[in-house]
Amino acid sequence: MRGKEWHMTVDRILISTGPGEVRVAELNDGELIGLTFERLGHESRVGDIFLGRVEAVIHNLQAAFVDIGLARSGFLALPEARPVNGGPDDAIGDYLKEGDAVVVQVTRDPEEEKGAKLTTRPVLTGRDLVFTPKQPGISISRRISDAAERDRLDAVMADQKSGEGGFILRTAAQEAEDEDLKAEAGRLRQRWAEIGTLAETGQAPACLYRELDQARRVLREQGGVDLNAVLVDDADLHKRLIDFTKEEMPDITEMLHLYRGDDTLFESEGVEELIEMALDTTVPLPSGGDLIISETPALTAIDVNTGNASGGNRERLAFDVNSEAAHSIAHQLRLRNLSGLIVIDFVSMRRTDSQENVLSVLRKALADDPNQPFLGGFTRLGLVELTRRRKAPSLSELICDGPARLINSPLTVALGGLRAALREAVATPAAGYRVTCHPAVAEALMGEADAARKQAETELGGALEVTGDATLALDTVLIESQGGK
Repeated sequence: MRGKEWHMTVDRILISTGPGEVRVAELNDGELIGLTFERLGHESRVGDIFLGRVEAVIHNLQAAFVDIGLARSGFLALPEARPVNGGPDDAIGDYLKEGDAVVVQVTRDPEEEKGAKLTTRPVLTGRDLVFTPKQPGISISRRISDAAERDRLDAVMADQKSGEGGFILRTAAQEAEDEDLKAEAGRLRQRWAEIGTLAETGQAPACLYRELDQARRVLREQGGVDLNAVLVDDADLHKRLIDFTKEEMPDITEMLHLYRGDDTLFESEGVEELIEMALDTTVPLPSGGDLIISETPALTAIDVNTGNASGGNRERLAFDVNSEAAHSIAHQLRLRNLSGLIVIDFVSMRRTDSQENVLSVLRKALADDPNQPFLGGFTRLGLVELTRRRKAPSLSELICDGPARLINSPLTVALGGLRAALREAVATPAAGYRVTCHPAVAEALMGEADAARKQAETELGGALEVTGDATLALDTVLIESQGGK
C-alpha cells in the first residue's frame, strides 16, 4: 500500500479535450496547483530521444548544432556533450565532429529562433524510478529522509547495481512495494534496449523514443495516494488512459472516470475562472497582504506587500507576511511556469535571523519543484534572487502570447471557439455551422489552428464556415447553425 506523501499534493486531475488541444488541470482541495496545455502542432518534445547528425561544431562556443529532424537544429553545449567521466580541460572537439551520428535527448523545447536544447546523457523517467543509462549506481532522493526506508529501497535495488546504467529512486518510491520497483526497473531497461536497437539500425535524423503525452505524464507525476479522482471528458482518451494505468500504475485505474455532465468539465469544476485568476498580476495572501507579479522577457519581478495585514510589531508582521508569501511564490512559479531569473522584493526586515528564516521557508517550499530552482539568497539591496530552469513556455506565453498584454491570444480564442461550436452542435444539430469572429481569430482558424478546425469539422459531421468581423472584440466568437443562432 502506498504511503502518505508530505509535499504539495494533488487530489483531483481534470483532463479536458477539444479540437487541437488537451488541457490538464491539477487541483488540491479546489485550488489550482498545475495547468498544462498540449496543442496540435505545438507538442512538447522534452524527454524525446533522437538519433541526430552533427551539422556543425562551433569551437568558440564550445557547442555543436545537431540535426534531429525538427524545423531547427538542436543545440548541444559542451557540458551536455561531455561523458560522465569527462575532464575540466576538454573541448567539444574531443567528443564530436561534423557528420557524427549521436543519440541525444531534448531537455528544453525549441522557442522562437532557438532550437531544442540537447544532452547526450539521456534518462528514462518512470513513476518511481529514473533510469540513467550513462550513469551507473543507485541513488535515492534526498527528500526520502527516513533511514529505515532508505535502507529498504537500497536493499530492493541491490540486484540492479550490476547491470548497465543506474537508477535514481524518486520521492514517490517511498510509497512503492518492492515488486513494483523491480517491475518498473525491468520495464525501463527493456525500453532502453529497444531504443538501442533502433539507434543501431536507424539512419539519422530519426526519433527513437517519444515521451508520454501531457495527460499520461501528469498521471505518472501526480498519481500518489492523495489522488481521489481523475475526470476525463473524452471517451477515446479515457480508454487510452485506462490501458496505460493498468500497465504502469494499476492502483489508480479505478479512479479514472468519464465525465458526462451538461456543462463543460472545466466550467463545472470552476477551472475556467481559476485560469483567469492564474493570469492576474496580483495574488492575494490570506493575511491581507499580496504579491505583485511582473513577468518580462528578461526576468520576473515579485513584489511582496503587507496590504491590509495586521498583527504584532513591524518586524513580526513583516516576517509573517513574508513567510506566507514564500509558500505562495513557490506555488505561483509552478502554476505559471515562470523560469529564468526571478527577483523577489520581500517586505523589509531588519533582523538577519528573520531573513534567514524566510529563506528557509522558501527553500522548503521550492524543494518539490521539478524544474530545480536555485535560490541565491538576499542581495546587498535586500532582494532575493533565484533561477528556475526553463523547459516550456510560461502560462502567459501559452494563453496570451506573452505577458505584455494579458488577454487571450487569437489562437487561444480560436480553440475556445471550436469547443463552443461542438457544444452548439449538441444543443442544435445542423448540417453546417458558421463561426464569426475577429479577423485575427479567423486568420488563426485558417492558419495555425487549421488542423484543429478540420478536426472539429470531422466531429461536427459538416462544414465549418469562418467569417471575420472587425467590429467584434478579439475574445468574442459567434456560433450559428443553419437553424439560426
